[in-house]
Amino acid sequence: MAREYNEVSTFVQHVSPPLALSAGVRALSGPMTKAAFAAVKEARDEFRSLVEGWTRTHPYLPALLEAMRLELGYGDYRVETPIVFNRALDDITREAEIRVILVADNPGKNEQKAENRSYLVGHSGKLAERWFAEKLAVDFRREVLILNKTPVHSPKTAELKRLLALSGRDLPALESLLSESQVAMAGLAARLHLGLGGILWISGLGELRKAGLFRAYRDELALRLASMAAKEREGVLAFNHFSMNQFAIEFRRKADPGLGAWENLSAIGRANRQRVFGQ
Repeated sequence: MAREYNEVSTFVQHVSPPLALSAGVRALSGPMTKAAFAAVKEARDEFRSLVEGWTRTHPYLPALLEAMRLELGYGDYRVETPIVFNRALDDITREAEIRVILVADNPGKNEQKAENRSYLVGHSGKLAERWFAEKLAVDFRREVLILNKTPVHSPKTAELKRLLALSGRDLPALESLLSESQVAMAGLAARLHLGLGGILWISGLGELRKAGLFRAYRDELALRLASMAAKEREGVLAFNHFSMNQFAIEFRRKADPGLGAWENLSAIGRANRQRVFGQ
């Protein structure tokens, strides 16, 4: 039986002057309210605790990732953090202006380095950073809160499939970790969206398909979307990933030249959300 969410949210929307308003979609500006920052802090602390717990209960993962690295011939990095908490979340203060919550796929080579342990700091992140600055006048590193669909590392997202294939007797545990972490991350994203308001930007659609790696995330977020009020749901937008300029190509192909950037994002992102999540 499908789960239903009727939980009463204790979060208060982050009510601030909109950076832009497009058919009901708001990109917020201004410091967070006390309640909004409490929502961020609660989600951040829960996320950190989850990562610490998963790291303890899946001790096989470092050796498994190292075996996959060697098999695939990656000589340009070493496995340092198998399950990655985004340390950039610790830099968010009450005075921070969070305009967008963005959900990418999973931590790659650069994200898992001990010196980084932050999301979207590789090539895809640089593409996103440039696009947000040039098209939206948004500081990607200061005004975007970044999550992943799972915090489990792989050099490339698709290589999570190879990790599963190599896992042997640890396959049930790894499958459970990937599913459980996706459900948890979808829940955190939805709660942050309710707490902050504004835009929840889902980046990367390919593995959200029926047999995709992130189907557990898709199914959980679909349940959360179904329980949201229409106004809250309309702030959830979905797009192709920034890697290999997939998002930029999608935007150029679908954008109406007579509309502004935020208006086009609203139209494209809503259509993708309805197609992928059914909401």
